[in-house]
Amino acid sequence: MKVLAYTHTFNDADVIEQMIQSFLRQTRTVDEILVVDNASTDNTLQQPCLKHATVLRLPQNTGTSGAICEGFRYALEQSYDWMWIFDPDGDPAPDALGKMLDLHAGWPPSQQDQTAFLSCLHPEQWRDGALRVYTWQGLLPIKPDPEARYYPCEVAWWSGTLYRMAAVRKVGFPNPDYFADWGEGEYGYRVKKAGFKGYVCRDATMDSNIRGYASLRPTEITRDGTTSTVLEHPPFRCYYTARNRLYLTLYDFAEFRPVMLLRMVVTLGTMMTKIMLQPGRHGVQMRAFGRGIWHGLTGNIAARY
Repeated sequence: MKVLAYTHTFNDADVIEQMIQSFLRQTRTVDEILVVDNASTDNTLQQPCLKHATVLRLPQNTGTSGAICEGFRYALEQSYDWMWIFDPDGDPAPDALGKMLDLHAGWPPSQQDQTAFLSCLHPEQWRDGALRVYTWQGLLPIKPDPEARYYPCEVAWWSGTLYRMAAVRKVGFPNPDYFADWGEGEYGYRVKKAGFKGYVCRDATMDSNIRGYASLRPTEITRDGTTSTVLEHPPFRCYYTARNRLYLTLYDFAEFRPVMLLRMVVTLGTMMTKIMLQPGRHGVQMRAFGRGIWHGLTGNIAARY
């Protein structure tokens, strides 16, 4: 049973050491570490920890989805059974990989063959003592058997998810045009359509965003002589969130389109409202939102911010 540990980077010199060490300290040793670098311009690739990894440097930034395509391609070419995906600021528990592989090994062969992915339990999935699983509508609460060690899920964040390469070979690669956001939603939908299933492993835990919430940027705001720091959605996130979620709903889903569209509108409206309520000016973010909405409605998935 061969496992490829994978992460992608783009100017991640500040966190790549911890990610590599998280792979190295797994109680179930990974067979290889692959780093797909999206044309970093800092000193990410000069970090000493990369001596433990195979590095694939891309000539341009292909985003998360494009980098994962390259990782899947490598895993298939090298005959790996599993590929374990992480953002560069993830931090799995030392026994996380072993817990997921043991869980899968204990299932009957029919369930093993139907499984496309196993996901670590993210900190965000526990809130107010309740468990939530990822769906195409976002995080939704469930009421599982308290003794259950795993739960079915429709979508798993890329980071922390272990993909079975036999399933990937049949489902195909993610759509690289999703670039930065919600590519896992598109891929999870195709996993389901292909007849495969995914699960959250309750005992395989992880931390995420070890340097702070990666999709937000600190911005200093001065008002009445007082300077404060607020976290803002960068414009490119506004663009890709709006475009990709609308495109997924309108063009990739084959059913329940009106209901899904309504939920996406509510989600995007909530995000826009939160941005507008923050201190400071948000013209750039709102223009990015507008452009993303237009490209999502018109099906322009190949555009880049």
